[in-house]
Amino acid sequence: MMMRKLLALVLALALALSACALAEEPVVEDVPLATAAPDEDFDLSGVLDEEILADEFISVEDYAETENLPDDWWNILLLGTDNRYEGNTYGRTDSMIILSVNPATLEAKLTSLMRDTWVSMYGRSSKAKLNAASVYGGPELTMRTVNECFGMNISDYALINITGLADVIDALGGIELDVTEEERAALNRGLFDLSSQSGMEELEESGEQVHLNGNQAVAFARIRRIDSDYKRTERQRDVLTAIAEKLQESNNAATIVGVVTSLMPYVETNLDLGELMTLAYVGLQLDMSNVEQLRLPADGTFDAGTYNGVWSIRPNFDENKQILYDFIYGEDEE
Repeated sequence: MMMRKLLALVLALALALSACALAEEPVVEDVPLATAAPDEDFDLSGVLDEEILADEFISVEDYAETENLPDDWWNILLLGTDNRYEGNTYGRTDSMIILSVNPATLEAKLTSLMRDTWVSMYGRSSKAKLNAASVYGGPELTMRTVNECFGMNISDYALINITGLADVIDALGGIELDVTEEERAALNRGLFDLSSQSGMEELEESGEQVHLNGNQAVAFARIRRIDSDYKRTERQRDVLTAIAEKLQESNNAATIVGVVTSLMPYVETNLDLGELMTLAYVGLQLDMSNVEQLRLPADGTFDAGTYNGVWSIRPNFDENKQILYDFIYGEDEE
């Protein structure tokens, strides 16, 4: 049972970290979110990405890992998607997070990568958004692209489908969060049915430590129109922290088995059992409130706008490589 608990914890942490970051409504890039009215109906025509279809799946064996990086930190790519098709066919990964783990010091750091970052990709003659790498070549091409663009040495990944998050929260018996009245109203407007256990029940309460079921918690993580994108990411962190802490506290065998059962259909990874055990050991000791976070491209290092009809973010990759190196390793690259 301890083996199951450890495995469940690491997978749930990975699920929470990436799926919460993924759980967002379509972004209207040219409308400041902080000024948008809660009930405003946005015209999303010409803003949302069209469905991407790959003519040929790109096979990647060499991940183009940056050499001579310090080996005390282990970098893993967490990918969140709401599409997973059969065979070698993947949807866009609108959440991409580098999980950096130091097993010796029991520390972890998270680096979110902006999905609209305009990048070159191995095997393609034209550039595309970073979130499309999985469509063209799966997690392998995504890892190689991140390594080449940001100077990383990533060869491990976990791909999580957001549709499993509501089931996981219900398997834990729900979570408690502080919810304002404005958030409660927005949450109820954004409810959608991901978990048959909780259904489409509207949230009736607001205040401190309100109990949310799976669908309500995912809807809470998706709120973005009532304030700002920064506040949305704070809500996502609140959700993942509540999930992680509840798992860390749980000693009920039936609950752990339920979490494992809920998670497994939604997680794909190339991590072996030994690596999962290492991650689980760190996860059991981790203080979620002290996990450092970074977003790339960093402010002041990119241009953003519509280029040839496509909204994208154009970063200075050299600057962002250095920022990421300093964030993870805590020293200037020689």
